[in-house]
Amino acid sequence: MATPERLAQSFLGIAWKIGLPPPQVGAGMSPWSAVSIRYHYEEALVFRFWAMQAELKFGYVSKIMDLTEAELLVPVRASGIAPLDVLRAMTQWALSRAGQRARAVGSQGIISIDEAVTIYNARVTRYEALVSASVLESRPIPIADFQLGLRRDHPWTELLCFCADNLADSLNLDDEWRPIAGLVLQQAVSTLQVGLYQTLQAKT
Repeated sequence: MATPERLAQSFLGIAWKIGLPPPQVGAGMSPWSAVSIRYHYEEALVFRFWAMQAELKFGYVSKIMDLTEAELLVPVRASGIAPLDVLRAMTQWALSRAGQRARAVGSQGIISIDEAVTIYNARVTRYEALVSASVLESRPIPIADFQLGLRRDHPWTELLCFCADNLADSLNLDDEWRPIAGLVLQQAVSTLQVGLYQTLQAKT
């Protein structure tokens, strides 16, 4: 949702809470004013591909469509709409959502449709491959004796690392902060996905 209160529960909002220093801004200004709209777009793409993962794991989009027909009497299936159509619509929705959230907190910049398509095209193949691999994987995540951040050699966490990398890249951080930001965002991404999927499993 495009409100400052909800953005406190975003990936970056959580990362600030757990130790990533927010941008330095003038007195009375929100640190979000120093965050580019690019961050909001990358965040929206993460949720778009998590929706794909949730559909493959739990049939969640399909269940929402069925509930829409049953509870709201909207002829979703009869109209020929499939879960893939919903996911495609979410791709278009991502740019609008990014703009709404950026305006709500005073983040700067714009992303044109062409720029959005370029970013999406640079992400989609890898996201889809990682989502597919994560759904097919049944092995537990190995635990190392000493480990910083999530493992990149297991499909479940490799997807989360890719999400965190894209979010960190959108922040235009100094080189010295980039590795730290990546690790903190991995934790934020993992925290949100665990909470989200526990909720989805309880409802499906």
